[in-house]
Amino acid sequence: MKDLTLSQRCALVGLDGQDSRHGTLAKRAVCRAIAAARLLEAVGEEVAAKPAGDAALAQRLGERLEQGLCGVRKQKRPEAKRLEEEAAGQLLAEGLLEEVPDILGCDINYATSGVELFAWRADSERYSGIVEGLRAEILEDGPVSWETACLLWLFGECGCLHDMFSVEEQKRLDERMVGLGAGDPVLAVLWQAEFHSGLERAAVGFLKRKENLFRNPYLQGVNLIFPFLDRRKSIFIDFVVLGTNVRDRRLAVLAALSERGHYVEEVRNGEETLLKIDNCYYRIFPGVRRYYKVPVQGGNLVPVYR
Repeated sequence: MKDLTLSQRCALVGLDGQDSRHGTLAKRAVCRAIAAARLLEAVGEEVAAKPAGDAALAQRLGERLEQGLCGVRKQKRPEAKRLEEEAAGQLLAEGLLEEVPDILGCDINYATSGVELFAWRADSERYSGIVEGLRAEILEDGPVSWETACLLWLFGECGCLHDMFSVEEQKRLDERMVGLGAGDPVLAVLWQAEFHSGLERAAVGFLKRKENLFRNPYLQGVNLIFPFLDRRKSIFIDFVVLGTNVRDRRLAVLAALSERGHYVEEVRNGEETLLKIDNCYYRIFPGVRRYYKVPVQGGNLVPVYR
């Protein structure tokens, strides 16, 4: 199995589930992360060759990192599109990424409009390997490699950490980052840096300001220590199955998702059963919505964050 570069791993996880044909706030953040990852690959080569205790070199690398990330922050749409096409093309050629119907297209508002939506889907085995490798190295005591530390920051900046770590684990994550920054001046610069545009910063800031005003049950598992970008949406799948029970209707939703090309399985999580759809987890519960005063039966799918 071919080893992936830092930027390829960042792209594989970051692009998973994102709209493959249109620009979104979350995908723009991923494109900036890919550009930042390429910068970190170059800096990482010098970090690996840096003699221990060379404070002057560490300072120069930190300054180079700051200047490079300033350029990443100014990334324009054409550059973002070029980076996505280049990164996705490499992963498509390796069979690690594919374009599939977007799960959002199953929502009643899109399914009845005739609009086709598509998204990127990462290879499940490679996706899980990257995520679980990161979790193991960060959550367990012991040394953390430069690439793992960089991945942690990259995933944090493009809003992926909430899919990987629970609220309690994110607190542990914060502690580990403080310790790593204290021991490495280059990482200390990285931890303090960010590459979001003004619009993205405003969106994250809004969530932080609202944190103490309400508790959104759909955001369980989200700890606003780290940036949160809405990478996934809740959807409502309509169906009418007379004379059936909740289990039958649940199976009807699973069948509908499978017919649209999604990988679906039921996964036990304590006392509840979640749906794993492609590489993401959802809660499902029956519901009724009114359209033009007509009640429509269906199933609500709500993203689950760890």
